Amino acid sequence: MSTTVKGMVQYDGVTYRIVRLARGSYSVVRIKDDMEVGRFATLPQLRVSDEKIHLDVLREIVKFAIRSARTSAVIRLP
Repeated sequence: MSTTVKGMVQYDGVTYRIVRLARGSYSVVRIKDDMEVGRFATLPQLRVSDEKIHLDVLREIVKFAIRSARTSAVIRLP
């Protein structure tokens, strides 16, 4: 499967590109230097890995990407 850009998210004034690598697997790329700063998977559950920035920052970026429908993840509410 080829990669697909799913959109952009902005956090603390920095823009990141969300790239789909495979079903449920994504890369987070910082636009200003085109550097991959982390990866995350939404299947079978949310996992964040390979972070090159502070883990809390990467988690916030991932949350925003999911909330703004940049991924195929489904958030289930109780």
